[in-house]
Amino acid sequence: MIGNSELRINCRARPEAARPMRHAVAAFLAATGQVDAESCDDILTAVGEALANAVEHAYEGVEENAVELFAKLDADTLTVDVFDSGTFIERPPRPGRGFGLRIVEAIAREVHVDVGNGTHIRMTFNRQAK
Repeated sequence: MIGNSELRINCRARPEAARPMRHAVAAFLAATGQVDAESCDDILTAVGEALANAVEHAYEGVEENAVELFAKLDADTLTVDVFDSGTFIERPPRPGRGFGLRIVEAIAREVHVDVGNGTHIRMTFNRQAK
C-alpha cells in the first residue's frame, strides 16, 4: 500500500469484541506491509490493553454501548484511537489488576487520554522498532 492507510471499526462494547478487533488491526498492519514484526507485536499488545479497558470498564453498571477503533498509518507513524462513551473510572490499586494503561504508556511513543465525553485513548507508535 502506498500513502496513508486507515482502518475504522465500530462494534458493541462486549468483552468478546476485543479479540476480533485486535485481529483486525493485525490484518491491517500485515496488509500494509509497512510495520516490522517486533513493532507489530508491541502495537497489538498496547491496542489490546486499550480495547480491554474500553469493553470491560467503560459501561460498568449500565447497559452496554459501543466502542470504536480508528487506526491511521502514515509515512513513519501509526496512530490508533480507541473511543467509548462510557465513564472513565479512577480506582484504587487492586492486586494483579490495573496495568493496562501503564503497559500502553510503556509501548507507545505517545499516549493521550481524554475523559471529557466518554474516554478517548490516542496511541502513537513508530512503524519500526528502535
